[in-house]
Amino acid sequence: LWFGWFGFNAGSAIDVDSDLSLPVIAAAVTNSTLAGSAAAITSLFLNLIIQERLTGEPKYRLSSATNGALTGLASITGCCGLVKPWAALVIGFVAGIVYHISSNFLESRCIDDAVDAIPVHLAGGIWGVIATGLFASPRELQFWYGIDTDVDHVGWFYSWGRGSGDARLLACQVIGLLFIIGWTVGMMLPFFVVLNYLGAFRADSLEELVGLDISYHGYNPRGVPREQLEEYYSRRPNIQRRADFKPIEENTEDDKDGVDHIE
Repeated sequence: LWFGWFGFNAGSAIDVDSDLSLPVIAAAVTNSTLAGSAAAITSLFLNLIIQERLTGEPKYRLSSATNGALTGLASITGCCGLVKPWAALVIGFVAGIVYHISSNFLESRCIDDAVDAIPVHLAGGIWGVIATGLFASPRELQFWYGIDTDVDHVGWFYSWGRGSGDARLLACQVIGLLFIIGWTVGMMLPFFVVLNYLGAFRADSLEELVGLDISYHGYNPRGVPREQLEEYYSRRPNIQRRADFKPIEENTEDDKDGVDHIE
């Protein structure tokens, strides 16, 4: 995914004037790398500190680093060619924090998101839209868009540096963000309501208990106990058992981790 991000961040330069395409590509790749790296490091060590405070045992969780990196990449996408490298580091640092706050919020509300798509893409994307209104550089805006005169509306922090406090670009970003949220909710909510009414919006509690690997693919990689499997198959008589399927009975010397084997 990170490598692919270079494609659609730097790849957007194909629409830029040929004389500017290489500098735009360089800026996009540099800022994408810095934001993703900063977010990954921030997320990894933030989780380490939180786990140590909660459990007394620090743990380096790889998923925190990888999802943090993706959040940083999502955050820098909208402004990868419009901010300075130092701003990309700040955006990535905040993205790592945003990821943890949103991910922990979903867990506290018992909202299913197995791959943390909402913290990565929704929360990270929202922060990225706002960050553009904060960190858009006057030089980059002037250079990339071919503006001969000084840019009137720049990132809010640069406006404060000018002594004006002009926040029109930030306001435009917020308005655009609200429009995107409103359009998405308006378009998708009817589908979700209908799917929920038909019972197709999520798996039922029994399928969640035994896992979708079994209900959809007939495979048990995590070792679901036999009694749960028997209950599942008794309620799903149309499901045919795989001939090579072996539910776990107990943890033996050959199966210490509780993972069943395929004969």
